[in-house]
Amino acid sequence: MKETRREFLAAAGLAGAAGLAGCTGQLTAEGAAFGAAEASLSASVQSETGYSHHRTVEDTRTRQFSRFGISRTVEVTSSISEYDRAIELGFLGTRIQAAIFATLSTPTITILGRDFNPVAEMDAAAIAGMIQQRYDNIRNLQEDASFETEVAGETTAVTRFTADARLVEIGQGVEIYLYVSEPVEVGEDFVVTLAGHPTAFGRNEETVRTLMGGVTHE
Repeated sequence: MKETRREFLAAAGLAGAAGLAGCTGQLTAEGAAFGAAEASLSASVQSETGYSHHRTVEDTRTRQFSRFGISRTVEVTSSISEYDRAIELGFLGTRIQAAIFATLSTPTITILGRDFNPVAEMDAAAIAGMIQQRYDNIRNLQEDASFETEVAGETTAVTRFTADARLVEIGQGVEIYLYVSEPVEVGEDFVVTLAGHPTAFGRNEETVRTLMGGVTHE
């Protein structure tokens, strides 16, 4: 595992979660731009699991890199794809989108003779923000278990966490499981996946394995 990955996991407070995918930018006197390819969930796995594509968004951030007295402005564009599944909450008499799956694809950039991982400074709150479209106020994140599975054809470790959250649709507190995979390298790229759902519906580990195994990278 590369040092940048270890730094990411430590900064995130999660024992295994990253998704990076990238293409090389061209350095100029002004700076450089790096973009990520999308990591998506195959149509067959969407059909099998009942998850559907919610949205894919690009997140562009600008950073300043300096070395040997040389400074360059770098634009980094990451790709985040979100999927969800409707679940019947019988005890509440309502149907909500409670189960979430997301992929993060971010370019690793090489500039001024060094490699930089643009998600190395992300903390747990930033990662949780990826699924706050359905969950809000995620707190009390605690490691629960770990296992291995495949992501984009590569074997990697997955850590399961418990956390307290609030379902946006109903404004009610709920305990959730949050699954985060370690970064996997696909060619010159890296891929991270996350899954979350209420603990009331069991661990659903096999479904999580199927989702993560169904990730494809362009």
